[in-house]
Amino acid sequence: MTRDEKIAEAGNALQNGERKHAEELYKEILQAEPENVCALDGLGVLRCQEGNNEHGIALLEQALKAVRSADGAAHTPGTLNARREGIILLHLGQAYRVLGEPVQALKHFNGALKLIPGERDLLLNLGQVHFEFEEYPQAAEHFRTLTDVSPEDASAWLTLGYLLGIMGQYDEASKVLKTAETLDPHSPEVCFYLAESLRKAEQFAESIPYYQRMLPVGAEYPQAVYGYGKSLLALGNFEQGWEAMEFRFASELGTWERHHLPNWSPKSNASRVLAYSEEGIGAELMFASCLPDLIKRVDHCVVECEASLHSLFKRSFPQAEFVPLANDYVQKTGNPWGIPIDAQIAIGSLPRYFRQHREDFPILKAYLTPDRNLVDRWQTRLAGLGDARKVGTLWSGTWTNETPKQTTLPTQDLQNLMTRCSGAAWVNLQHGSRQKDMHEQKLGERRRANVAPHIYTEAFQYDLDSMAALLVSLDLVITPPGYIAHLAGALGVRTWLLLPEDADWRHSIDVSEQRSVWHPSIKMYRQAKGQSWQNFFATIAADLENFLTTNRPPEEIPTVLTLPKRRMLFSRTA
Repeated sequence: MTRDEKIAEAGNALQNGERKHAEELYKEILQAEPENVCALDGLGVLRCQEGNNEHGIALLEQALKAVRSADGAAHTPGTLNARREGIILLHLGQAYRVLGEPVQALKHFNGALKLIPGERDLLLNLGQVHFEFEEYPQAAEHFRTLTDVSPEDASAWLTLGYLLGIMGQYDEASKVLKTAETLDPHSPEVCFYLAESLRKAEQFAESIPYYQRMLPVGAEYPQAVYGYGKSLLALGNFEQGWEAMEFRFASELGTWERHHLPNWSPKSNASRVLAYSEEGIGAELMFASCLPDLIKRVDHCVVECEASLHSLFKRSFPQAEFVPLANDYVQKTGNPWGIPIDAQIAIGSLPRYFRQHREDFPILKAYLTPDRNLVDRWQTRLAGLGDARKVGTLWSGTWTNETPKQTTLPTQDLQNLMTRCSGAAWVNLQHGSRQKDMHEQKLGERRRANVAPHIYTEAFQYDLDSMAALLVSLDLVITPPGYIAHLAGALGVRTWLLLPEDADWRHSIDVSEQRSVWHPSIKMYRQAKGQSWQNFFATIAADLENFLTTNRPPEEIPTVLTLPKRRMLFSRTA
């Protein structure tokens, strides 16, 4: 058997898992030719497969040195030695990946890319490493090249579609995933990510058949049923939509049955029911409109809420008992507050029973009651800004699982709006580290025009009672998605909700009517696909100028529906 025949047989043996035979052949070749590149490379790969990475890397480095000294010149891509060097660099990169050294791995992969740019395994490894570094554009670029190299590789198309979805390119992701579907029509992963991309591209009706194909395996893919619910809700199918949304409890992106109590339903005999918190302040504010419905159905309602909402909720729903949000390590039985509770329901599950149809949503303008004394103080303070209408604004909202792109407005375009509509007295509702963004921008004439909004530091994130009183003292609130929008809507404040084109599903319901089903006082402006912020804000500016010049009677402080007093069945124990 010739040397070349031994190398070929050893390579086949290694590929087929016959490591002992491959090792014997490689050693036999190296005994005759200690610097044989192919044998050093093959034996190095074999050692790495055995877990002896240190020895394997040493052999691969020896092979690399040997191939580079073969002709004493830089190898030109397409030549035999260039391919051999590229393959060794690929193997070295794979060895370093196994060792948990991705920087070293990437260095060797990039070296290989110059020599063997179309190698499938190399493109796959490069894409995976960039993904691990969260460098999604670079990862997508390599997987896109991989689809050119291996157009029949359904997994490459699937991964590319997934990466495009991560980057928010949902229309492109849908097209790529449809190619993956053609190649692998029975893949549940392809079906799921295609459904998700279509939904996020706001092609809700088109997403439905793909979600429905996932329903038979919903127990394995609960997030698919959860997404199905979002599409149904966006299409106005509330009854089935809320039912499907219950799968969020099993989804890794969802919540959990926090207090390990029996779950409540209208058919339950439980008289003392806990509505527990989920997803934070925004969700509690949005779903709080359902609390009067629950209060009517049970003898005693206990509501778990964020501490910043406690006073506001207690004043607004005096028939319920409010307890602070518990830590994650609550008892596996009962509850951490020492009060008797028979059953529980997540606050986000209340619409399942009380908002099954469009007409079930409240027609009340407000369901939260601000502190009257705080309102008087704010009205006195704001009077110092003159007779101009008071417009509150912020540019960065927050909501669990939403990205900054979904909840942030461009500050420069917002500043341009303030400059154009300088007849308003602008009030800064932003809190946290971004509160002074408007003041610190170097925007030339706009900065000198002194149209940056007034900052009142006492109305901040953790004092929502004061924030609520400030909001109802304003003539208008302009805000991106986030809990301030829901707070303003729950208080019945005239609000313009500015929705980026990729806004979350919660804001898609009845968007064609330009009104929120949750809050009748909120008018929604949605950035169209591909619409520039400049054109979007031009519409806002025209409406705002009209609002500022239109006479209207002053609005009264909103009130909530008063429920009949209930007798307390028990008091909190020590």
